[in-house]
Amino acid sequence: MFLEIISIYFICINLAYAILVVLSWWHIKRYNAQKKKLKPVLQVPALTFIIPAFNESSLIVESLQTYLRLPLKNKEIIVIDDGSQDPTFKLLQNMYQLKRTEPNSILFHSLTHPELKVLEAPHLGKSQSLNLGLEFASHDIICTMDADTIPHAPGIDECLDAFARDPKLIACGGVINILHSQKLQNNKQLAQKNSQFLPSFQRLEYLRSFVCERLGWSLMGATMLISGAFCMLKKDAVKKVGGFNPKSITEDLDLIVRLRREFRGKDHHFKVLPVTTCFTQVPNDLRHLRIQRVRWQLGLVQTLSHNFTMTFNPFYGILGLISIPYMWMVETLSPIVELFAYLVVPYLGYVGVISWDVIAYFAVLGLVYSVLLTWLGMHLDRHYITKDKSWSWTKGAIHSILMHFGYKQLYSIWRLFAIFLSIRTKNKWGDNPRQEIIHQNVA
Repeated sequence: MFLEIISIYFICINLAYAILVVLSWWHIKRYNAQKKKLKPVLQVPALTFIIPAFNESSLIVESLQTYLRLPLKNKEIIVIDDGSQDPTFKLLQNMYQLKRTEPNSILFHSLTHPELKVLEAPHLGKSQSLNLGLEFASHDIICTMDADTIPHAPGIDECLDAFARDPKLIACGGVINILHSQKLQNNKQLAQKNSQFLPSFQRLEYLRSFVCERLGWSLMGATMLISGAFCMLKKDAVKKVGGFNPKSITEDLDLIVRLRREFRGKDHHFKVLPVTTCFTQVPNDLRHLRIQRVRWQLGLVQTLSHNFTMTFNPFYGILGLISIPYMWMVETLSPIVELFAYLVVPYLGYVGVISWDVIAYFAVLGLVYSVLLTWLGMHLDRHYITKDKSWSWTKGAIHSILMHFGYKQLYSIWRLFAIFLSIRTKNKWGDNPRQEIIHQNVA
């Protein structure tokens, strides 16, 4: 009976993955076909970037250069220095010649770049920093981004174009990719070999999450998360739901779910577009990866629990009937089932209840299926989204297999640990180490 339940569970999960990949492919094809037929938009909305920064001195200046170089006519960049304990604010002040607008004001303008504003705030936390930036935003469309994230101009243009064409659009995002090179030229990554397994594994995770899953959810109108590393929003809609929740561990997930509660039905749209919107840094060591993933899982459980009444609720359409139950059954419960299977199945093989040949058969089948999913994601990404062919099919397959020997089990343990953490866990900024970003001069 136990084996039957486990088998049915994993079959359902893998079938769901396959369906989402097909839907993602369909979304990409339909989006590209429609884009060819559309006439250019005469005027896109003005945009305010809101970038909270806490102890970002290692990269804040170089990161901001990528925003200032964006070819947007009507842009505003607001950086919130959230009580940094390092020279973040001093670097900004010296580099961009900041001048206080009024005596005792927290608002500074740049004398060299009129579109740049900096807010000097006490340590508030990320959510409150975003809310502070929201109050100073001049434009109707805002875009939240992390300080270690590099914007991608074509993706930003596509999102703004979506807002210009769709007055019902509330929130929009795209595909987020790993920043696998420290060196940039014309806001683009330069080719750089990276032999580290940890960033490679995360690159595969991002590929599967965004290209193989979130695009499929978007096609169904069941988007539940638009990552805070790049999320374009209507400012008035965010204010209507009370802004970012300082009590939430994952403020981006919490915000989208609250927006979907408030703006439900066919009259309001939430989209993830099949375009690269930004490149972000990822943890390079297990300690910081653990901190990040525990926080993500704890935030997921917290948000789902606070919005439990939406589960299987037809009032919220596909989001309530499919998307949220999927998050409960797969993203929340899977670490429990997986670790239980890792412990029980070898024992049943040892005592002779299950043949080792059967165990080996299903293990190989799982690895082959994982490689196929990876290849499908790579195909979609290489041909339609980033068009980055720096990864070979062989490397993608090998790393997809290696992930199952230690990495996935460790990730399941972290997620299981997060489930049992106290709900009183404080929401605070992580101490992820940043890598320096270097702009190369064009020869």
